[in-house]
Amino acid sequence: MAVPDLIESLQLQRGAALGFVVALGLAGAARLLRRPLPAGIAAGAGLLAGWWLSFGLLTASPRQLPERLPLLVLMLLLAVALLLPPARRWPRVTLPATLLGALLAGWWMAGAPLVRADLARGAAVLAGVAAASFLLARALAPRWSPAAAAAALLGGLLLAPMPGPQGVLAAVLLAATLAAAVVPSRQTSPAALSALPVAGATVALASLPVIARGAAADWVVAAAPLLTAAVGIPLGARLAGRMGAVLGAVLVATGCGIFAFLIR
Repeated sequence: MAVPDLIESLQLQRGAALGFVVALGLAGAARLLRRPLPAGIAAGAGLLAGWWLSFGLLTASPRQLPERLPLLVLMLLLAVALLLPPARRWPRVTLPATLLGALLAGWWMAGAPLVRADLARGAAVLAGVAAASFLLARALAPRWSPAAAAAALLGGLLLAPMPGPQGVLAAVLLAATLAAAVVPSRQTSPAALSALPVAGATVALASLPVIARGAAADWVVAAAPLLTAAVGIPLGARLAGRMGAVLGAVLVATGCGIFAFLIR
């Protein structure tokens, strides 16, 4: 490999490295200070930092497809910060608050429509991203499940690639979720709502190939994170406990990746 190519390949990993360091630092500091910090918040902050560095920008028009992602994470982090206190006090608020955050993710990925005509054109994207974000947030139960969903997405994107930054962005997502999972934390917040920044970001990233191209393999790759978290992990855990959950995640993620590769 030529020196310029090597330097460029290393630069692509800066976002993942920064995402890992920020998420690990926040989770570790919270543990040392005995301040409960949901893993989803730590991972979301690391993800925001890593994606920001990867793009070299934070502000972008919602008309630009990949560049929607950093601001989406920022909006979800702010929304969760506002919604968590009332959800802790009144548990019944958790479900509608999670749904509200998922709708925000769908609306933004649909191009942030403000008029009826734009809303009609983006209705399918809005509904799909919102529903998948809501379901994934509720499915991210074990502390390591966000990393499993991110790994399923990255594996699919590597086996069925398309032009664009999706692979690099998925590496940042995996690094941030892994870092947050490394530090044990006591869950004191509603799990689904706390997981929303990571869930929304995962679904939004997975939806990019579907929105841009929509090939059969793109749909399989997009479904891999949700299937891994909502089917593989709970089914494996029911059959064989903790190790079964890990095995279930690996089997579902691997199966989705191989199937996407075969039909790409």
